Amino acid sequence: MKPRTATTKLTTTLTALLAGAMLLAQAPVQALPLTDPGPDAAQLIGSPGFPGSDLYEVSFIAIDGQMIVGDRDWLWIEPGSYEITVRMKVIDPQGLGFRRPERRETEGYNTIEIDAEAGRTYHILGRYDASNRPATYSTILHEVTDTP
Repeated sequence: MKPRTATTKLTTTLTALLAGAMLLAQAPVQALPLTDPGPDAAQLIGSPGFPGSDLYEVSFIAIDGQMIVGDRDWLWIEPGSYEITVRMKVIDPQGLGFRRPERRETEGYNTIEIDAEAGRTYHILGRYDASNRPATYSTILHEVTDTP
């Protein structure tokens, strides 16, 4: 039997990786409920925030646990019920001064469930509440309006 060369090892490794990728490609992937703007869609908006009121801008990073490519400050989605995951853009919450803010370790602080309706705009923000320990950060539905 011939000894394995570096080229043979590389070929074997690449073949295994390709076979694995083909298996993954065959797995069903649920499409994100993103859609084009219009009267049959709902809009999610994560800005502007209101830092003077401890309400902060967010970007949308996942819908129902499925990651969105790139952070988005606004989205158009199909009507339906969803769990939205956000990244909070909290820079310097009021009252902290130069102290380091505590870590955001509370489970689910950056998710919110919404029932999106066509023709509605959902303004979602991050909230900092120093009096609500240990869950000082939360995601809120700030306002719902008709989409113009």
